[in-house]
Amino acid sequence: MTHRADLIKYIHVLKRDLGLDEDTYRSVLYNVAGGTSCSHLDEENLNLVYLAFKKMRDNQEVNSPAQKNPDQHRMIARLGYILKWDWNDIAHFCQREVKKQSTKTCNPAELSKVIRGMIGVIDYRVKCGVLMMNHTECFDYERHVKRHRAGNPTQCNRKETL
Repeated sequence: MTHRADLIKYIHVLKRDLGLDEDTYRSVLYNVAGGTSCSHLDEENLNLVYLAFKKMRDNQEVNSPAQKNPDQHRMIARLGYILKWDWNDIAHFCQREVKKQSTKTCNPAELSKVIRGMIGVIDYRVKCGVLMMNHTECFDYERHVKRHRAGNPTQCNRKETL
């Protein structure tokens, strides 16, 4: 495979990683190299396009901690569902816990603190009888939070199912 073919392959991999649609992809090609297709570009322009896409991906990774911590963000979403919180409620909780506007700007340690805080809220509400879970919900909750919690499992107040 030639260097040119490798560049085209890498450009298409970066296009996929960035999640670019065809119009955006062709627009970037045109703005960087003056063409709308890799097959029409020389090796020098392909290299410029490759570097531009690589820079876009690097910036996306730096600006999006959510992509680096998908498990923590899924856990926060799951806990928010249990608490019946929308993303605004979670953002307010995040502001209170770690002084960040949203979970998207948190590092892994801050996300862990938010998760532990949400687990504490759930445990407190269950203990007070404000939040009720059936057996399946309780089992699922315990399975997901066991590594984030120090101490005893929650004694779920179970809803009666008919």
